[in-house]
Amino acid sequence: MAEKIRQYWQQRAAESNGDVTATTNDVYLRELEHATVTEALRSFDLPGGATMLDVGCGDGYTTLHVARNLPRFDVTGIDYADAMVELAAQRLADSPDLQQRVRFQQGDATALRQAVGGVRFDVIMTTRCLINLETPDAQHAAIGDIASLLKPGGRYVAVENFVEGQDAMNIARAAVGLPEIPVRWHNLFFREDEFRERAGEHFERVTFHDFASAYYYATRVVYSAMCQVRGEQPDYQHDIHRLAPKLPPFGNFSPIRMVICERGNR
Repeated sequence: MAEKIRQYWQQRAAESNGDVTATTNDVYLRELEHATVTEALRSFDLPGGATMLDVGCGDGYTTLHVARNLPRFDVTGIDYADAMVELAAQRLADSPDLQQRVRFQQGDATALRQAVGGVRFDVIMTTRCLINLETPDAQHAAIGDIASLLKPGGRYVAVENFVEGQDAMNIARAAVGLPEIPVRWHNLFFREDEFRERAGEHFERVTFHDFASAYYYATRVVYSAMCQVRGEQPDYQHDIHRLAPKLPPFGNFSPIRMVICERGNR
């Protein structure tokens, strides 16, 4: 299954031809993720030369956005799919101002120490990465490895998918006559209580942020219901997708959540 998942992302990279849809067709959701993660990283108030590892960096779009907006960070991005790493390297080649602070390489989220050679980081980030691992045990092992590669006081920023938000979204969709959105075959969503428990074994504080709930409610429920009434297909470029990131957060209607895990100072 791991090889099948890798081939899926290899194919996504090839089909994207460098477009920003390499890792998701919802480009406005991606922009919302960027803004949320950047704001969180900025709030850490880290000194110049702080280091960040982006695990499952994909085509490097998010990695480069973070590096561009946080010029004090040195950033390493790794991905299991070498075709994604090639796309990331191409993006970096178009940004000569970032080439001294950003690097991309192939690496496996289930073998992080091997990928980075035991280097420790101030921040480690995953964006819809660990949900591609096959089993809960593999996911929990990866969280433990991430914790071990953080410096004392370091933070793990996880933008991952959770069952609870997926279920709440589908309940809301059913209320307006929409079909359920299934979890994709290559994804294994977390459960909040299990994530808290396992992450709590390695981190002093684990904090959830429902930053995308209003976005999902507007686009996957209200807009999708409007499309059904009109007999239209939803369009990721519709103005509702462009405007929805500006809505204030409410509820828990998004499978995607940001979790900030803070390591102790020892």
